Amino acid sequence: MKLNSKYNQAINLTFLVLGLSACKKFVTIDPPITQLVVQTVFADNASATSALTAIYSQMNYESYYMSLNTGLLSDELKNYAGGAQNLLYTNAMLSSASPSTWISAYKFIYAANAILEGLKKNTGVSPVIQQQLNGESKFIRAFWHFYLINCYGDVPIVISTDYAVNDVITRKAKAQVYQQIIADLNDALNLLNSNYVDASDTTITIDRVRPTKWAAAALLARAYLYTGAYDRAEIQATSIIKNSGMYRLCSDLDSVFLANSTESIWQLGIPLPSTLNTPDGYYYTLIGAPRSVSISSQLLSSFEPKDNRKANWIDSFTVDSISYYFPYKYKVRNSSAVIENVMVLRLAEQYLIRAEAKSYQNDLVGAADDLNVIRNRAGLPNTTATTQSDLLMAILHERQVELFTEWGHRWFDLIRMGNIDIVMGGNTGVCQAKGGSWISNGHQTLYPIPQSELGKNPNLIQNAGY
Repeated sequence: MKLNSKYNQAINLTFLVLGLSACKKFVTIDPPITQLVVQTVFADNASATSALTAIYSQMNYESYYMSLNTGLLSDELKNYAGGAQNLLYTNAMLSSASPSTWISAYKFIYAANAILEGLKKNTGVSPVIQQQLNGESKFIRAFWHFYLINCYGDVPIVISTDYAVNDVITRKAKAQVYQQIIADLNDALNLLNSNYVDASDTTITIDRVRPTKWAAAALLARAYLYTGAYDRAEIQATSIIKNSGMYRLCSDLDSVFLANSTESIWQLGIPLPSTLNTPDGYYYTLIGAPRSVSISSQLLSSFEPKDNRKANWIDSFTVDSISYYFPYKYKVRNSSAVIENVMVLRLAEQYLIRAEAKSYQNDLVGAADDLNVIRNRAGLPNTTATTQSDLLMAILHERQVELFTEWGHRWFDLIRMGNIDIVMGGNTGVCQAKGGSWISNGHQTLYPIPQSELGKNPNLIQNAGY
């Protein structure tokens, strides 16, 4: 189908925002060009929607990079490459070779802000469409601020496209950033459709590639859990598990990561035409001796006997009688047909969030029940944990074998649950086993801010230790 000029202009706005925010100071953009494009893009529903959904097409590879970087830092992956990748693996990151999360995240946040401001200044978009696009934009903004604080700690809160402000913006405390995240997600919860919608923003579709109110609830449950608001985390998780009527765990583990699986709350679709479905499936699948990564011995040995996740979600490739194991959640390495989508939020995490939230609230029976739902799906018996401390350790373990190589869960869990030094440090710690040296002062738990960004904004202060 030939793209019309307004659609092209909508896409161009998104690329303009994403591109210029990388090459200008911090997250800036040339106002005259932006204003010219925005006036046209937000003249009607279709072009405004296209500008918003084009953001998602730029996010696909972030799943792989997040899981790769944090998997190397933690105990999930074994490294075979040099350079910056080996610095991650040995927990010796440098500001001159920092992961690109900072730059990518602020591009997406800036693009979301451009959509929000464009909708506010133009009257060509109908109120119902405006509501949906506002909700999605606030969701995107919250999503990337969440990953920024969990990678970098205190970060700037960017809620406008005002280049004069953004050029000299300062870092804010994590608690303050979480307030913004939670406010945005609550707004998104009230603005977004309960059903998945297509490009019309109103017609219901089976494709789960745009956020709904349930996606906002899922991320809100996680944000509440991370901030210790356990009662609120439980409420949001329950709203999805019990009240949505849209989600159920896949009994077949091989079906979990299929496009539009019943477990998926939000996925990212690969822009077509494409010869691959997901970057994760393409880059993790081994077809020879590994050049980048394989599954670590620590992760491989963490599975209990008869855990079906090990059989279904890990595969191996043998070279010269040596078996190399790799993540096999995504089965499709190459295909022009859409079989799998990048999973972002799924139901299993919500059970584990609710189990942890109940544990902290001393509902130990309820916590065990939720934990057992995930264990039983994997073919395992009920947990033997009965005390709060034992249940929390059991939940941490279950998250390790359920959510491995998905958006950094393992790394963030070790940090937030206070187990990072136990796992990574000491004479028998993972860091030393990887050829590195662990310092128990907290600095290795955070990414360094890229040196290039510090040079653009005099008010940014580097994380300690870099």
